[in-house]
Amino acid sequence: MFKLPVRKTKYLIILLFLLHLIPIWAFKFIPSQDGLNHVYNAYILKEYNNSEYTKFREVYSLNIKPFPNWGAHAFFYVAIYLMPFLVAEKIFVTICIVLVPLGFYYFLKQVDKNLVFFSLLGFLYSYNHFISLGFYGFALSFSIYFFALGYWWKYREQISLKHALILNLLIGIIYFSHMFSFAMILLSISLLAFTSFVLPGSDIPTTKKRAIIFIYNIAILIPSYTVLLYLLINNPESQERNYQSFKELWQFFISVGSILSFNDRGKLLIRILVGLIGFCFLWKAIRDKIIERKFLNHQDGFLILFYVSMILYFKMPWQVGPPAWINPRMYLFLFPLLLAWFSTKYPIYLKYSLIGIMLILSLTHLVMKTYDYHLLNKDMKEFTSGAHLITPNSAISIIGDDSLETEHHGKLKYASPFYHDTCYYCLGNGSHYAGNYEPKYSYFPLRYREGYWKFEYKGIIDYILVWQTGKDKKEYADLKENKNYQLIHETKNLKIYKYNGPR
Repeated sequence: MFKLPVRKTKYLIILLFLLHLIPIWAFKFIPSQDGLNHVYNAYILKEYNNSEYTKFREVYSLNIKPFPNWGAHAFFYVAIYLMPFLVAEKIFVTICIVLVPLGFYYFLKQVDKNLVFFSLLGFLYSYNHFISLGFYGFALSFSIYFFALGYWWKYREQISLKHALILNLLIGIIYFSHMFSFAMILLSISLLAFTSFVLPGSDIPTTKKRAIIFIYNIAILIPSYTVLLYLLINNPESQERNYQSFKELWQFFISVGSILSFNDRGKLLIRILVGLIGFCFLWKAIRDKIIERKFLNHQDGFLILFYVSMILYFKMPWQVGPPAWINPRMYLFLFPLLLAWFSTKYPIYLKYSLIGIMLILSLTHLVMKTYDYHLLNKDMKEFTSGAHLITPNSAISIIGDDSLETEHHGKLKYASPFYHDTCYYCLGNGSHYAGNYEPKYSYFPLRYREGYWKFEYKGIIDYILVWQTGKDKKEYADLKENKNYQLIHETKNLKIYKYNGPR
């Protein structure tokens, strides 16, 4: 029977990694909704005490506390000392993209070496919905989660002090990347530790020893539990909850919406992925539970974790105060966790068929993503075409909703790389973006000073961008009538007005 040599397999994997870097490095911009906003706030931290840039100290106060979300900001803070802003962003996103398939591989290898071929789905998940949204901290935490869970699974029955320290270090990295994944890793380890204790299949023969191991596994997480409890109790933000309907959540579920980025162009791929997951689920259930009558074993803990996570997906609010996209974040973990339960015997012909399907899915998704980046970069080139006109230490705002239609790319359904990319006009010149959303919330390193808020700047707005749909707004009509503002730059979809009135 044909079997691909190990060396050629490594070359294939390296080629897949290189191909998946094309969308990042072949174009000037990474189209994301909030990505440049994170880079911009790291730039404010860097230049906060620069005497030439007075706007930053006027509008913001520092909020240097050990809260989640520090990961991306800390990276960008250091990186922009060494390289251009867009290069720093590309390197961070490269790390996020590369770590997803590596995290899948490490996790599945620790569960069962026969599962590692499923790690090819990591390439499909690498360009997920949250990369397009620019939720970089969460995107990083998603991959680190699988390294942490895989490490715990490997040593769960023989955790030494060294293993406990490394595990808590990985959990700490997740914490400083994103709060949701931090809670998710604690839930996953706790539930799997319990199922490993109560389900058969453990290498530990006696119930007493399994109980001691279970208690120890929980005990080493007490510091993390304490931190999570403290954050939940002392959260100063609003706790108002918004829920999506079951119908909306179900449609998102069957469409694997956490992989879609800008539109529904990849829906056929999603249907194939759902079919692949469904087939593997039935194969595992029929072969193990019906043919071989293996009704319970410790790996069924992953199935239980999948069901618990799925229930939470349908029951949790979409938004609690400011934090949102809670259901989609949970959903991103569901199918990858289920892969660990697929541990069973696969005939060689079936294994290679599944590999072929996963390769086709990943490469087709990559081609579509590259095409999206190509078209959106054309639009973003126009959107940023007036950046060279901005004088240092200015205040900049924008008129226009988050555009859902572009000239080159067309309709944008799930994420838009415009609006907050106004930050590009502020990078390198010490200017203040009046629509900066991060300092509204307590879990970012900057806070608005009293009297300031998003789009509420007490001084003069020096430059106003008008982009596409903004031309139909009353604010634009008022701007054209305001004799203090002069049109200094115009393209088909962009107008830039400069304040020339009294100060």
